[in-house]
Amino acid sequence: MARSALDHRVLRQFLAVAEAGSVRGGAAKLNISQPPLTQAIKRLENDLGLTLFERLPKGMTLTTAGRVLAEEAMDLLARLDRAEGRVRRTLEANPLIRIGFVSAALNGALQELLSSIEGRPVDLAEMTTPEQQSALIEGRIDVGLLHPPIDVKDLPQRSLGRDPFLAALPDRHALADRTELAFAEIATEPFVLFPREQGPSLMGAIERLAFEHNATLRVAASAPRVHSQLAIVAGGIGVGLVTVSMAKALQFHGVRFVEITDTKDRLFTELVIVGDADLIALD
Repeated sequence: MARSALDHRVLRQFLAVAEAGSVRGGAAKLNISQPPLTQAIKRLENDLGLTLFERLPKGMTLTTAGRVLAEEAMDLLARLDRAEGRVRRTLEANPLIRIGFVSAALNGALQELLSSIEGRPVDLAEMTTPEQQSALIEGRIDVGLLHPPIDVKDLPQRSLGRDPFLAALPDRHALADRTELAFAEIATEPFVLFPREQGPSLMGAIERLAFEHNATLRVAASAPRVHSQLAIVAGGIGVGLVTVSMAKALQFHGVRFVEITDTKDRLFTELVIVGDADLIALD
């Protein structure tokens, strides 16, 4: 069988040069001398028959082929590191299960997961979806409870279902005594929402709904926690959006929850559990 041009050692060398932008910087990063690193990069390019770096008067930059290899190399090395960690942890009699979760998982999903692994030691960390994706790829957590869309390759996952949004209105609002409303009735209102980076896909969906009703989404205030958002809503600053499960769990003074009849299929959160197949109970 022909020798592969790629192995974990040369990929780490390649990434060190790519990240540093020079052989000198890559050598310093790896704590080796420059000549063998220069030779390793040249040998890699020769074996692949491709130019991976464009040599500049000062430094180096990746070619198109180099960028593709860098992306694949980061994914491959992360999976190798994850595999090594999982194998080593089989030596432990009752290994710690490291769990990442978004705040929405506190409405039942996290509790159900913990019940399913009762008796096992756990380490819990509240993390955003992007943070969990990185941690899963790098093997820093074993299970993630996060929002789609996700970009985690080669790991089992399953949906835990959708949770539609209700309107959260100040109890003095003209619509607060209603049992239901259409999104058009609140499209032009100032909103109290989450930071965009916390849920860019969901924020985009809200913006599209407003646009379809000839409005531009106005965010009067934002806060990362639902309790903080509801406190702002209660103060009359704007209208909030809260999931059905969260509304059932909360009794917040000064806020009324009203069903939005025409957005159930478009305005919702979805939780996905990702990780070891035995831990996430795949059907």
